[in-house]
Amino acid sequence: MDMLRLVLVRHGFSLGNEKHLLSGWSDVPLTDKGRQELRLLRQQMDYPQTQKYYSSDLCRCTETFQIIYEGRAELDGLLPQFREIYFGSLENRPESELPSREFFAAWLRGERIGNGETFDGETFEGFRSRITGALEDLIRRCREEKTDSVTVVTHSGVIRTLLLSLRHLEGNGFPAISTPNGLGYVLKLGISQPQPELIECEPISARPALSRQTG
Repeated sequence: MDMLRLVLVRHGFSLGNEKHLLSGWSDVPLTDKGRQELRLLRQQMDYPQTQKYYSSDLCRCTETFQIIYEGRAELDGLLPQFREIYFGSLENRPESELPSREFFAAWLRGERIGNGETFDGETFEGFRSRITGALEDLIRRCREEKTDSVTVVTHSGVIRTLLLSLRHLEGNGFPAISTPNGLGYVLKLGISQPQPELIECEPISARPALSRQTG
């Protein structure tokens, strides 16, 4: 098997998004707004069918899967290794305590972060290593199971970091990658070599409108 189609979907609008929290590994739920948006996206967007479906084990991802794919697919398993960045003692604290732009700029540079605090969460390089390792494990599983297409419902930081790594870009490109809630990307990966090669990357697209027949 030389090719793998990988569909990455970000979870819906969560309590952490609403309250501007550094949710990370905190198990925050979707909001009612998030659930309503996902139901609308389910009708409007063309989520590709794949052979296997996985999700981060955090409830904002598993609930997103249940809403988007209800009646269309079943989860084949949970993948904790595809969790969001772990923020350590800053977990679930408001971004307003740390100017978020400065926080992530420093984090991407590998600098120590915090209002006089020692940052004890994942570094950018540590996070990138975990996520690229998770992708390698997933590709290995797909090879063993002869699976050529797979969906993973995950988090913004995971999607951005995977795309940076597959495009061989530095961390300063992290903020520029668009990751709307409930949407994501369809990747075509070459997997014949030890390192996956990004062949194509397209955003999940809107479902074509049904043509109306006139009499």
